[in-house]
Amino acid sequence: MNGVSTKVRFAPTRAARPGRMSGRSIVTAAVLALSALCLTSPQEAMSQETAAERVTITGRVVDALTGDPIAGVEVVVRGGTDPGGTLQVVTDDAGEFEMFDIAVGEYRLHLSHLDYNPAVGEFTVMRSGGFVTSMQPLSAGSNELMTGIIGVVTDRSSGALLSGVYVTMGGGQRGVMSDLRGEFVLDQLGGGQHVVEFSMIGYAPRADTIRVVPGRVTTAQVSLSVNPVELDPIEVSVERREVVLQRRGFYHRQRTGFGKFLDREEIELRAPTEMTDLFTGMAGVDLYTDPLNQLEKWVVLRSGRTMTMQPRTLAEGDEGPEPASDVYQRCFPRVYLDGFIVHRGGDEPARLDTFVDPMVVSGVEVYATTAGLPPEYQGHGAFCGTILIWTRR
Repeated sequence: MNGVSTKVRFAPTRAARPGRMSGRSIVTAAVLALSALCLTSPQEAMSQETAAERVTITGRVVDALTGDPIAGVEVVVRGGTDPGGTLQVVTDDAGEFEMFDIAVGEYRLHLSHLDYNPAVGEFTVMRSGGFVTSMQPLSAGSNELMTGIIGVVTDRSSGALLSGVYVTMGGGQRGVMSDLRGEFVLDQLGGGQHVVEFSMIGYAPRADTIRVVPGRVTTAQVSLSVNPVELDPIEVSVERREVVLQRRGFYHRQRTGFGKFLDREEIELRAPTEMTDLFTGMAGVDLYTDPLNQLEKWVVLRSGRTMTMQPRTLAEGDEGPEPASDVYQRCFPRVYLDGFIVHRGGDEPARLDTFVDPMVVSGVEVYATTAGLPPEYQGHGAFCGTILIWTRR
């Protein structure tokens, strides 16, 4: 029965919690010869197992809606018995990848791409073979990604930010005005070429054609001059932005240079299983395992490392070891979820893994101290750092 084609379902790494949405795709892969039955003698089976210790697997990643191959998918395979346990490749123009000389065993597959929802699944490699799997595009049934133009207007001569500049489209039928930072936002646009006009008293007006990509934001650097001959070309770049993060001021705070920021793209690349996985390896952030519950991890920021807090003790009748004082003598950060405080900070740790799923998170802001922390989030409980979490709602 060698060569039997079998269906393997890549399931989420944990069950969805009641009342919570999981953004993690469940991917079905048609796997050939990765797991097949063999009716052989014990001696033959042992010989085959030895020969199959190092195998080659191939894969192809396609769009779940169109079936077209997806190039540039980052494929990460973790597990097995190899030292290090991590293999990483990128799909070619045909959406295909190949991994040579890998050990048989249990593996976890992570798929990530800028334009698709991440996919995570587990599979067993028993012998050489191949499979086809699919990814759901981000735009399917979702208006979470912003499509539009964001820019800054400056004086060509002095470089000063210009507020009060009229930025219009469609012959003036739609427009906005640049704010005190010289910034303007034109959102909810369709893809394609758009003629944008800029005008302000005392400056020569200008009109430029700016290309907009669906599901992306075009950022523009615009300068105005008294003399129209001196006008410089508009500098544009294309980036991915979340509607919810734009409205929350996430990108504006990110430009100030204070704190650490994770947007949805970075979150998807990290492929977290639990919320605390997002903080692994982040500078100025420590993760500690709860000695009373090995499944829970705590986040401590730089400003809370040296704070002396009263160690917790077990209630009478509770089982388990006495908590180590050097672990509990730390100060934990305050946590906000969608602008509302969900953990006051101080001597009690925030159990992030129990109340938020990382796959419904659009962005995270980490402020190790009060420096750069927005005024609305400052206060007595913020002295050990603050974490802001924004969901996709």
